[in-house]
Amino acid sequence: MKLSGLGVWNLYFLVKFALFYYGAISFDFFSNTAFAAFLAVHFKNVRIEKLKHLSAVMLGVILLYKDSWLPPINRLVKQADNIQDFNASYFVELVGRVINVDMLLGLFIIIVFFWYSSQWIRFTTVTVIGLTFIGWSHYKAAQQPEITQGLAVKKSENILADPAIVTTEKKSPDQQLSDFYQQQRLLMSQFPQQVEGDLFDVIVLNICSMAVDDLNTIDVSLTTMYKDFDIVFSDFNSATSYSGPAAIRLLRASCGQTSQEALFNDTPEQCYLFKNLEKLGYQHNVVMNHDGHFDEFKGLINKYGGLTSKPFNIDSMPIAQYGFDNSPIYSDGAVLNSWLDNDAKDCKPCAMYYNTTSLHDGNQFANRARMNSQQSYPQRHANLFADINSFIKNLEKRGRNVMLMIVPEHGAALKGDKVQFAGLREIPSPAIVSVPVAIKFIGPNVQRYSQIVIDDSTSYFALSELVSKTLQTDVFGGNNSTANLVENLPKAPKVAENADTIMMYVNKRPYIQLDGGDWSVYPQSN
Repeated sequence: MKLSGLGVWNLYFLVKFALFYYGAISFDFFSNTAFAAFLAVHFKNVRIEKLKHLSAVMLGVILLYKDSWLPPINRLVKQADNIQDFNASYFVELVGRVINVDMLLGLFIIIVFFWYSSQWIRFTTVTVIGLTFIGWSHYKAAQQPEITQGLAVKKSENILADPAIVTTEKKSPDQQLSDFYQQQRLLMSQFPQQVEGDLFDVIVLNICSMAVDDLNTIDVSLTTMYKDFDIVFSDFNSATSYSGPAAIRLLRASCGQTSQEALFNDTPEQCYLFKNLEKLGYQHNVVMNHDGHFDEFKGLINKYGGLTSKPFNIDSMPIAQYGFDNSPIYSDGAVLNSWLDNDAKDCKPCAMYYNTTSLHDGNQFANRARMNSQQSYPQRHANLFADINSFIKNLEKRGRNVMLMIVPEHGAALKGDKVQFAGLREIPSPAIVSVPVAIKFIGPNVQRYSQIVIDDSTSYFALSELVSKTLQTDVFGGNNSTANLVENLPKAPKVAENADTIMMYVNKRPYIQLDGGDWSVYPQSN
């Protein structure tokens, strides 16, 4: 046994160096250095040497996957049933996003360069220098004081309705996150015992896959899209990048933000937005333009969101699209207006929750040639808002008082970034969780005022507070302005979480923690 050069394995490290430089992967210094040391050991026994290289192939693939931003294998196993629902064409589309032309050309150039210059360049030395440089970079980054500074939790930022716990001490990110959740546990909306002024319906349109970044990608102006709305939140934090958890967080808006794990535990009844409305005589309705079976969505909002009523029957509605699992997605306009013509007549006042997947990745138009789902997104978005605006006009014709809220679940990740390819939402990055929320007051006596745009980071608790304030004022009688409703509205630091993945801002920069590991800066696209 002796030490030798890495030979063709240098190519493996050159490719990883290039990917790391571009930001497409992370780079675990110790694991990769240990792997290089293992490869450098040369065994005299031919069989053992062959076995070493065979095991090295498996280890290399595992290490590359570990360094990538792809979901851990154990999480893929948990999602196996959902992944099996993907149709073949959607798989092909996803592969095309992961392996693009630029990546293939870059790989080709590296391979040609390696074979051409390997006769006169000692690439093992290059690999050792590369590993040393990355190790030095990691060491320098670990010495930066930036990550240990406070999470901008200061009284002047008004992040809490009750700033009982305020700290400016330097703490670790884990301590800062713990403080954040401790502060959020203090928050609970106080709903009135009865409605002041005219009764009104509460309608929540929960839209899957629409973030501010997605609107920018398709050149849709936020002010144009919401031009007729009264209150617009331009930086609302969805706090997650998956539909089920996002819906639960919305339905539990009457309490502060919790961890991902706590979403699936019992919570006080006062935390459920729709249960608070039920106590005031509201009848809640559940309406969806899909069957709700994927990822047990229907069961999640029932068990953990407090929506126990049977969803509105949509079997006879026209099919507008088919999802990535070939399930039907019904026309938003047909479903919404059918509910208005039927079930809405039987509840006064109504509290209606509507969920639409019309913008979800992988959707295909019904009765049309297949399109790349990213290319069809602008048309699907235009169709959705044409249907929503038609629904609003029908609400206005009915003459009923309505507080209408549009709350996206999360973004579509149309553009992708250095960490996640387009459509991947495993990490709740800022571009995915920053969603545009809007509120419109509809009624014959509602006074129109200038639109209020809130650019501060806010989240679900602010919506519950708005509903509570509206119940205690006479907005629909024309005796109160919407400006009064947003006074002292609670702000919220941008903290987002999926299973075993957390993103939060430290000193105005997004940091992530994967599987309980170290915190690292989330690479931003140029």
